[in-house]
Amino acid sequence: MDLSLQNPWWKNPGAIEDDEKVKEALNKRQRVTYSFNLTQNTLILGPRQVGKTTMLKLFTHDLINGGVNPRNILYFSCEPLSKKRDIIEVLSDFDRISSELKGKKYLFLDEVTQIRDWELAIKYFLETKLSKNKLLVTTGSNALLLKKGSERLPGRDLKVSLFLPLSFREFLLNFASKELKRELKKNRMRYEELTDMRKLKSMTVKLSPFLDEINAKLYIYLKTGGYLKPIYEFLENNYIREETYEIYVKWILGDLSKLDKRESIFKSMIRGVIKNYCSKFSLLSFAREMEIPSHVTVSEYLETFQSLLLVNNLYQVDLSKKLPVFRKERKCYFIDPFLYSVFKGYSLGRYQDYSENLEDRLLQGIVCEALARLNRQYLDITHFLWFYTKKMETDFVLKIQDSLIGIELKFRDKVEKRDFPNFYSFDKRILLSKRDLNFDDPFIIPVGLFLSLI
Repeated sequence: MDLSLQNPWWKNPGAIEDDEKVKEALNKRQRVTYSFNLTQNTLILGPRQVGKTTMLKLFTHDLINGGVNPRNILYFSCEPLSKKRDIIEVLSDFDRISSELKGKKYLFLDEVTQIRDWELAIKYFLETKLSKNKLLVTTGSNALLLKKGSERLPGRDLKVSLFLPLSFREFLLNFASKELKRELKKNRMRYEELTDMRKLKSMTVKLSPFLDEINAKLYIYLKTGGYLKPIYEFLENNYIREETYEIYVKWILGDLSKLDKRESIFKSMIRGVIKNYCSKFSLLSFAREMEIPSHVTVSEYLETFQSLLLVNNLYQVDLSKKLPVFRKERKCYFIDPFLYSVFKGYSLGRYQDYSENLEDRLLQGIVCEALARLNRQYLDITHFLWFYTKKMETDFVLKIQDSLIGIELKFRDKVEKRDFPNFYSFDKRILLSKRDLNFDDPFIIPVGLFLSLI
């Protein structure tokens, strides 16, 4: 296998500067920074088109510019491979041609989880001399395949990290003013700290002078989400091309075909998710309404959507037990607001920005994902994040240790205590507004400020 085709810097170290992904990233006025450290074998899992390939190419660029021998770095896209033996062949070939070179070796395998029994190839690498003096970074976009594969990698030296679209806080850290970035770096609420209302008040006060800028950026984020391609298109041209929305659909359809999922059912499912956005639904009612053969099929596809890092499935909570109730009605949110426009365009046959006049609905999904990232365990959020329904509905319930925090979103300038349903059901209460700020009970904070802090 000719590995040099994907690694032109072996012959000419300057070739990395001509790589399409590297040039595009470095030519941006505002280059996005990545927080991954190249110190441990890692599987990076993220949805399609989120920038995993660009990140690996930038890792390569920075290593070469940092003095690492270019021939000590392997990048390989696994898309052309079909079986685990092919992966082992790539790893073995690189070991053979780099064996006489001094220094640590870096192996970047892109989209490895698409290959059947990929985990057995990685296991072989980790358990043999192939791994000696090497750092392996692999990427994948299907968490369902990861879950099945990782069960065969118990206790192995392989860290799993999620690589998701930029959260709103990350969006600000990359695209806000220098002054706001500086303040954000000094103020962040961790998961365990959200019960500390005094600390939340202190940080809110420090960020409140930037509310106008934060809200302006929030309206951009509603359109672009955290995907870099639409972000840069909008910032540079003030619009997003139709083809950009379509790119994401094509990738998802490709992944679904590999999972033997039918596009006709997928389209019905997407229409159902959009129609029921922010509303609770049962699997049975969803199946009937969207004319899907069985509620079991609905459940399977929702699990697949979650495994492809497209949605969060949110369940109701039994407050007395502080546990989710899986048999009751649920909600479903896209993990990123850009996906709402992508899939609404797909379902209607016309790609465009559909965020106008839907701010309150899309913000629910943004808040859900921001809360999910506080304590997500791989893809599971059912141990700490739910919603609650009695006579009225509370948007989110967050469990921190043994405390339950109720979080309600009312995207209006003025809100008050009576806007918080089920007030006495929770230990602490946070009411998210558009601009209103009040430190009584409930703690009222503009949603943009809240998202900036978590």
